[in-house]
Amino acid sequence: MNRKYLIVPAVLVVAAAVVAAIQLWPSTLKDLRAQNLCLGMLTEKTAGLLHDGQGGSLTVDEDKSGETGADPVFSTICFVNRDPEGDAADRLQYTLDVRPANSLDNPVKGATRLADGRSGWVSPRQSEVQLPAGCPKKMTADAQYVTVTLKVAPGVVVAESWDDTALTAASRTVVLEAVDNLAKQYDCEA
Repeated sequence: MNRKYLIVPAVLVVAAAVVAAIQLWPSTLKDLRAQNLCLGMLTEKTAGLLHDGQGGSLTVDEDKSGETGADPVFSTICFVNRDPEGDAADRLQYTLDVRPANSLDNPVKGATRLADGRSGWVSPRQSEVQLPAGCPKKMTADAQYVTVTLKVAPGVVVAESWDDTALTAASRTVVLEAVDNLAKQYDCEA
């Protein structure tokens, strides 16, 4: 057999091996996404902090919609639910959504701005926190900011008896863990 006909298959085999090695090589992004919920943003303990008090096991639905090929963190909304016993439907506890943005939303009424070098705000029903300044570039987002938005379901607010202090503290913990884990995944921590 002529050697020139062996070059193309050899190059293809090497290229396939390189692609396979890259896919299988461990990374912080892959590790966090494999061991945590909501595309690696939340540990199970933190994910369960906001709840409606009616029991049921914690379930997560990562609703993937949007562009294929784009980073799934921008095209996925994470729904954190409680699964009651029996045939009843899951009860929504809250959602987490990550989006690139060129401008920041104004805080809702009664929100607390974050300090300690963090950008964003938290409130009992909705919170928005920006990832560190280097993250949009690392995440290949064509925007100035990447924002994590937490929206708490009405059932959770009622279960907490409208205790804004408790809800704000739990919301703060959830949204900051999401931001911190995303920054770790993309190696863009402040």
